[in-house]
Amino acid sequence: MLLTQNQLDAFHRDGFIMVEDLFEPEEMAVALNDMEKIFYGKSYAGYLMELDKTGKVDSVEPTVTNAVAHYGDTEHGRAQFPTGFDSLDRLIENEAYLDVFAQCLGTDDVSYCNAHLFMRSGPTDQRHSEHPWQGYHADHGTNTFLPTSHAIGSFDYVNSGVYLHDVDDDCAPMHVIPGSHRQAADVLLRLGGGIGDIREVPEFAEPVPTSAKVGSALFYSSYLVHAAIPFENKRKQRAFWTLSMARGDTSRWTKLANPWSGPEQQFFQPFWEKTTPRVRSLFGWPELGHAYYTETTLKGIAMRFPNMDLAPYQV
Repeated sequence: MLLTQNQLDAFHRDGFIMVEDLFEPEEMAVALNDMEKIFYGKSYAGYLMELDKTGKVDSVEPTVTNAVAHYGDTEHGRAQFPTGFDSLDRLIENEAYLDVFAQCLGTDDVSYCNAHLFMRSGPTDQRHSEHPWQGYHADHGTNTFLPTSHAIGSFDYVNSGVYLHDVDDDCAPMHVIPGSHRQAADVLLRLGGGIGDIREVPEFAEPVPTSAKVGSALFYSSYLVHAAIPFENKRKQRAFWTLSMARGDTSRWTKLANPWSGPEQQFFQPFWEKTTPRVRSLFGWPELGHAYYTETTLKGIAMRFPNMDLAPYQV
């Protein structure tokens, strides 16, 4: 299954696309059952029964113990890919799913960044901001140490979420801002690297929910601005299998195990600020003269690495 030209145009225009029926409902049901075992140690129905009986259940958030960008482990299993459950791990083998990634990235040369299980459980969920204008961000920094650029489709990567069950509007669907992937570089520079209040960004479109049926997959640019919202129905959960993929020609600095992640950052930031361009390239930085280095990206690098001499990279 491939995207039509209209679908691909919509992805480039909006920064995201929902593709229905990429996976069979039956395989989603098996995958969801195993994901619930990892997060609850039982079915979600059993988790709700415990809540109804005792009035209390523990949070199911994974505990992150790794230095690199690893989603962590729950009390009952592993939330990072590979999980050890074929029903979840073999979702990456879906040929149509991989074809859509290749189309969105504009190349057959695609490279794995990261995959993990993402669960939000209505009774204990805290993954949202207090106000609806807060919490908006782009995920780009998860798998790369370099800031956003204007070169959409070249230096961003593509995230996806596979819907293991129906996600209705009352099930805390992620809200996305259409077209914001094309605005992120300028907006983040203007606001100092973060978006505290989307009301300060009048050029943004209105956020829209990413509700969808079981077996669908959401694909979106790592530059796309989005946010979590609270559950309207706290008896529900939202279970995703997620995967991020990059272009092969940018994979040296867009990858899971990059030395910018987690506690390693405090050691690598001063090292990278002081060392030479040639040494930085050993760790995946683009070479001198690379098209990535523009006036905008250099300003972003200066914001992230304030003590770095950027003269060699000047366009």
